[in-house]
Amino acid sequence: MESFQTLDAGRCQVHALPHPAFRTKEISLRFHLRMARERVTEVAMLPAVWMNGTLSLPSYRQIALATDDLYGTHVRASISKRGGYHILEVGASVPDVPGEDEAALIERALDLVLSLAFDHAIGVGGFSEAAVQREKELHRRRIRAVRDDKAAYALQRCHQIACRGTPAGLPRLGFEEDVEALMPDRLYEVYQQVLAQAEVHAYAVGQFRDMAGLAARVADRLAKALPEKRAMRTETVARDVVQPVEVRAFEEVTEAEEAQQTQFDLAFASGVGFGDDEYPALVMMNGVFGGFAHSKLFMSIRERRSLAYSVWSFVDAATGLLTVYAGISADKRDEVRQILEEELEALRRGEIAASEWQETRATLRNQYQQMLDQPAMLIAWHHHAVIAGSERTIPEMIESVDRVRPEDAAEVAAALRPVCLYVLEGRGSRA
Repeated sequence: MESFQTLDAGRCQVHALPHPAFRTKEISLRFHLRMARERVTEVAMLPAVWMNGTLSLPSYRQIALATDDLYGTHVRASISKRGGYHILEVGASVPDVPGEDEAALIERALDLVLSLAFDHAIGVGGFSEAAVQREKELHRRRIRAVRDDKAAYALQRCHQIACRGTPAGLPRLGFEEDVEALMPDRLYEVYQQVLAQAEVHAYAVGQFRDMAGLAARVADRLAKALPEKRAMRTETVARDVVQPVEVRAFEEVTEAEEAQQTQFDLAFASGVGFGDDEYPALVMMNGVFGGFAHSKLFMSIRERRSLAYSVWSFVDAATGLLTVYAGISADKRDEVRQILEEELEALRRGEIAASEWQETRATLRNQYQQMLDQPAMLIAWHHHAVIAGSERTIPEMIESVDRVRPEDAAEVAAALRPVCLYVLEGRGSRA
């Protein structure tokens, strides 16, 4: 598989990946900037605001009609986070249309993507009073929806506590208490901050006839659209990896809500991030520990003892946190924690069965191979590597996983230190 080719263009970089196997062509524009408490909610709202209308297409309906004229091109805008970075994306998936002039179709799709990102003015389209009021109510619902999903909410709270006082501890969608006071002028002010301060990365993935020409056009148009107020990249990459220092106090927090199930989330600091040499070993260790249905925690806690409705672990590549999360009955909390600690100690001693190791490696390889067939995942992986200051590709990750030895996983496990236990206790779960 070919690798991304990057064109530097002042404030932005354009990354192009020719791929003859894909039947759609992906165009993606990504902005990333450090999260800050004073604007986290406003930034989180912006992609949805963009989709409510632009200067040239001042309503959502007109945007939808524009996509219909592009033979069903799917246009999207989203907000995500990676450690302490907010990521705003607007993109388009353009289908192959037999008999249609590809260059003209791609140019029209690019026009729409750039319009959604840059064609705005205060009081018009998404930044009109009526549109902002609608979006405020929708954003409240999004924030509440996270709380309604108890497993997602507990995981978010656990990481907020583990990363307390840092940008990585801020929630992706911001805070409901911020929403009511927001007005179009404030949202537009933050929008201007994003344009002035964010790093900007554009992506084109697929079977384009003139990939180099497309990349050059994208770079030229972005150079004209972006204010020249900062360099492309800061001198150092902000590092959000939580360190497993002995002096850090372990925090145990219990909250209660009306629910039948208790959420148990225990976060460990590894000190290992995406760009570190030890990252593949951490991923392998997590797979053996609790990442898959054959893992130690799943077999010991759920299958053999039936102590949890579900139990898994995962690694956050930006913070290096390895988090075990389980849905349990409240009265099983201590027993689950004891078994978890026993299985972790077994890993630290290198007690890894050959079957556990082989199945973990095969499952990870399969996951990464599937990513290679998904343009959106290729874009996300590359951009996350950029944020981490790493050049590790998916094929390189597969090779690295193949080289990890059980003793490497045991060494990573030995360095883990618990930083936060968050329990969202269901008031009906003791019955």
